[in-house]
Amino acid sequence: MVMIQSLTAATAIFVATIFISSLVTNSAFAQAQSMNQSMDNAGDSANQAAKTAGQSANKTGENIQQSVNQTGEAIQGNASDVGSNISEGAKNLGSNITDVAKGLAKTIGEGLQDLAK
Repeated sequence: MVMIQSLTAATAIFVATIFISSLVTNSAFAQAQSMNQSMDNAGDSANQAAKTAGQSANKTGENIQQSVNQTGEAIQGNASDVGSNISEGAKNLGSNITDVAKGLAKTIGEGLQDLAK
C-alpha cells in the first residue's frame, strides 16, 4: 500500500509538473505574441509616419511648383502689357509726328503760294 501511495503521489506530482509547465509555456507564448503584435504596431506606425511625411513633401513641392508657375505667368503677362504699352505709345508718337509734319508742310505750302502772288 505504501508503494501505491508513493506511485499515486509521484503521478500527482508528475501531472502537476506538466500542468504548471504547460501554463508557463502558454504564458511565454502569449507574451511573445503580445510583443510581436506591439512590434508590428510600431512598424505600422513608422510606415504610416514615413508615408505621411512623403505625401507632405510631395504636396509642398507641388505648391512650390504652382507658385513658380504663377509667378512666371504674372511676369509674362506684365512683360506683354509693357510691350503693348510701348507699342501703343510709339503709334501715338508716330501719329503726332505725322500730324505735325502735315501741318508744317501745309504752312510752308501756303507760305510759298503767298510768295508767288
